[in-house]
Amino acid sequence: MRASRLRTFVQLTFANPASLLYLGLVLVAAFPLLYESLTGASGFGGIWLLLATAPTSMGLMVLFWDVDSDLGAPLFLLALALAALLHSFALGLAHRWVQDHLPRRANTLAS
Repeated sequence: MRASRLRTFVQLTFANPASLLYLGLVLVAAFPLLYESLTGASGFGGIWLLLATAPTSMGLMVLFWDVDSDLGAPLFLLALALAALLHSFALGLAHRWVQDHLPRRANTLAS
């Protein structure tokens, strides 16, 4: 029973067009942050990722707001990753609901 729940979670989070498109957007939004961390440049790279995962990431950041400075950056990234996965799962649920509730078009080609 647990294996089927895990498989359903993975399918809803990663194996549908809406979730894949969203996760691709999050990946593209992560490039400025990755560039800044690799080059040592300072900028607003994290803002794009924060906006791509808002408002959930902002809500999770409130939970991690009052932490030690050594844990600030890893918890920030954890909040962004959890928010992205939660949004992807919600998009997967919405995609499944639309697929189940929209009527199928009949293939009516006149010969």
